[in-house]
Amino acid sequence: MDKKIKTPLLLLLAVILVGGGILIGIRIGGADGGSADKMVESEQASTGTDTATDLDENAVAWTGEQEVSVEKNEDTIDIPGYGSITLKAGETEQSVNFYNPEQNTCYFRMTLLLSDGTQLWQSGLIEPGQGLYEITLEQTLEAGEYEEAVLKYECFAMDDDRTPLNGSEIKLTLNVME
Repeated sequence: MDKKIKTPLLLLLAVILVGGGILIGIRIGGADGGSADKMVESEQASTGTDTATDLDENAVAWTGEQEVSVEKNEDTIDIPGYGSITLKAGETEQSVNFYNPEQNTCYFRMTLLLSDGTQLWQSGLIEPGQGLYEITLEQTLEAGEYEEAVLKYECFAMDDDRTPLNGSEIKLTLNVME
């Protein structure tokens, strides 16, 4: 096949595959017909608060270095990615650098999960330009490398209903050190 034809066809195929993967991820991660409502109801019962609408009281003005685009596209949500996160073994109090980029126009709720789905931590809603430097895990971890962990981002409109928006799940490695 002629190289001039082959390159555009390969690019088109890549775009189709990536788009399909994103759609599948959205369907699996958030459009499951109400389980998010059941999760919120469960959280309300166990904590007495509605975490889908409560701002995280631990979030502070983000002062860390942010790698984000200079030009704001109103139709996108910037989601920070991490290849790995280092945590301390045997402790629930951890130092992190989680944030919602200031150019976003939505709240973030972040959840840190092990590869088997075990929830280690979940934030309240984080406003754009806010971040967390300290978190408290729900359980301690032994020293080691935890591959395929997930930092899940749920995004909500900044309206009275906190309308759910698209989110993302970032796979990463937890490096738990003594």
